Amino acid sequence: MGPPSWLVFGLTMDLATVLLLHKSSFIVGAACFFYVKWRSREPGLDLLAVGYGLLAIASTLAGIGEQGRLRYEVWTLGSFSIGAIGYGAMAMGMIQLSGRRRKLADWSLIVAAVALVALVGARQWYMDNHLRAALFNANAAAFLILSGTSIAQGFFVDRIPARLGLLLSIGAATAFSALVAQGMVFPGHSPIEPRYAFFMLIICHFSIALFVVVLVQERAQAGLEARANTDGLTGIANRQHFLASLPRALSKADAFLMIDIDHFKSVNDRYGHEVGDRVIVAVAERVALASQSPGWVGRLGGEEFALFLRDQTEEGLIAKAEQVRMAVAGLAVATREGTIEVTVSVGAARWNGEFDALELRERADKALYIAKRGGRDRVELHQASSTSVEGWADWPDDEPPQVSRIILPHGDRSRAA
Repeated sequence: MGPPSWLVFGLTMDLATVLLLHKSSFIVGAACFFYVKWRSREPGLDLLAVGYGLLAIASTLAGIGEQGRLRYEVWTLGSFSIGAIGYGAMAMGMIQLSGRRRKLADWSLIVAAVALVALVGARQWYMDNHLRAALFNANAAAFLILSGTSIAQGFFVDRIPARLGLLLSIGAATAFSALVAQGMVFPGHSPIEPRYAFFMLIICHFSIALFVVVLVQERAQAGLEARANTDGLTGIANRQHFLASLPRALSKADAFLMIDIDHFKSVNDRYGHEVGDRVIVAVAERVALASQSPGWVGRLGGEEFALFLRDQTEEGLIAKAEQVRMAVAGLAVATREGTIEVTVSVGAARWNGEFDALELRERADKALYIAKRGGRDRVELHQASSTSVEGWADWPDDEPPQVSRIILPHGDRSRAA
């Protein structure tokens, strides 16, 4: 069975047309990278544009040379040198784009490409068409492997879907480059003719450019979503995202903690809002660390935080609430006017199947109110038998509703009357 008809059609074109397509794939890619770099701050796009630009120049030199308009040794060495360095720049850009950082060590790729060029020039291997093509495509495959490895590793960091398409495109380009090199070294022993593989490389170069652009767009979209879901001051989930992320259907033993910084208004009034913000950030860090489940921690507004927990026994819930309280109790924020010792009050409620998630949160909030009324820096647990939500507004301030258990700051437990 021969190659598909569309591939045969592509390969019936003359060499000049094929080289024009080859050059065009790099020109289009370079233009895309330059434009996206202009519109974003993603690292590596500039190097990708330079790499594709150099490969376009190398392809142009080869096309002019094939027409006999340049001396043989000039265009062969020139196209090899520029193209080899172009693939090095492309790999360097792909690594920086994937990891979103720049390192001085990345320049070792360019050094390696220059070293190969020097070796080929010194040995005059560029004078042999088959050897030159084999070395060029082997060099391309090596740099593409490095690029693909970096893209694959980055998937475990941000899991952007476009990485998969980019990885497949780079993998295909690597395979076809290797097949071209094999066909040049072992004519007749390659599973696909070099000219077929070369034509497929043109498609791969277009595909790589496409998925790089998509990757940048998806990453920007993910960044916007993260900013929309994250509290700008503390870095944890904001109120909207936290409440939206709660499960629609509760499971038995799900629990809610409401956490409030004690005497926070006094901190703002005495030390100013900048110090108040520092206190909020410090408390958020302690609460998130103590919770051991950052995805379920949120700032509901002001000095109030919430923590949703699953599979909690009553004893376990009390212990977790006390762990959060103690984590903050050891916090001291230094200011020019002295040190602020920070404490929090915690209200806890556990679901028993008799009410919805909103009421669970309200019960935790009412337990928090009792903790505040009871002296602060303490934990209160609200049980389903203690009260109904509707009756809360009817209680006088000096007669708080019954609370089943109180944990005092020193850890003693007692029953409320």
